[in-house]
Amino acid sequence: MKRIALWSASACLLAPALATAQQPLNLQMPAQAKAGQCFARVLVPATYRTEAVPVVIRDAHDSVQVSNPVFKTEVKTLQVSDAYKDYVVTPPTFRTEQQKILVRPAHERLRASPAVIGTRPVTVVIREPRLVWRPGSKGSEVRRIDAATGEVYCLVEEPAKTAVMQREVQIAPAQVTRERIPALEETIERRVLVTAPSVREVYVKAESRDVKIDTLVEPAREVRTKVEARMGTMQRDVEVTPERHEWVPVVCVDTPEGKHSIQAVQRALAARKLYNGPIDGVIGSKTKQALAAFQKANGLPGQGNLTVATARALGLS
Repeated sequence: MKRIALWSASACLLAPALATAQQPLNLQMPAQAKAGQCFARVLVPATYRTEAVPVVIRDAHDSVQVSNPVFKTEVKTLQVSDAYKDYVVTPPTFRTEQQKILVRPAHERLRASPAVIGTRPVTVVIREPRLVWRPGSKGSEVRRIDAATGEVYCLVEEPAKTAVMQREVQIAPAQVTRERIPALEETIERRVLVTAPSVREVYVKAESRDVKIDTLVEPAREVRTKVEARMGTMQRDVEVTPERHEWVPVVCVDTPEGKHSIQAVQRALAARKLYNGPIDGVIGSKTKQALAAFQKANGLPGQGNLTVATARALGLS
């Protein structure tokens, strides 16, 4: 069996006489450490003992029992409808006849055609011909014979004065045409009474029905009984030693021998199906997880650190 080097003088300086100035603050270093030893400060879980303590499993309470009410059933005949008189009506019957009626008599319809009007030019005399006196210069070259005579006037005929205008004249007179409209008839259906309606009186008897009626004989009751509390025991964990930190010897890994030792640990963990990483001699996250699982399963301190006790438990020292 291969043995792991558990210490290395060149890698560890934890002896109290040599490392006083290098101690971390507020930490009490191992008192019995020797030169070449390595230690890890690990958490040691608290230990417990199990003891039985009395507990109330069920509180005291009242038990209630009830009894249902008791009824007596009787059958009674009740009248659900009074007697009365009803009336049966027989409706009338009809037959259908067809009849023609005059809805509009024969008549004449007149249609008027207006007169045809056209236009034609017409000469109109706006002033009749007339005789007027004009100064002599108009009818004669002589206006005055001498200074002794007066003015000379001539009687002159002026022709009539006319104008042409457009006049509306009748070309064709207005006419009236007559149209004969025949009479309009319509066929209607007429309902003729065959038999008159009738009313017949009918007597309806009263109606009765049997009904079950429950009469209360004994009301519901309740009976209360005191039930004592039920006691039992339960297992309780009582702390024996509190959780604490301890210095645990660990394998020095800062030498070539230490690397070979870590490889041997990785192989041992892999053989136990706890490690599936590379065999590289480096304590990585997978190696620490595998160590922590092995330590927990075997009740060893370490929290993933390679302690001397862990190495021995793996059979490597």
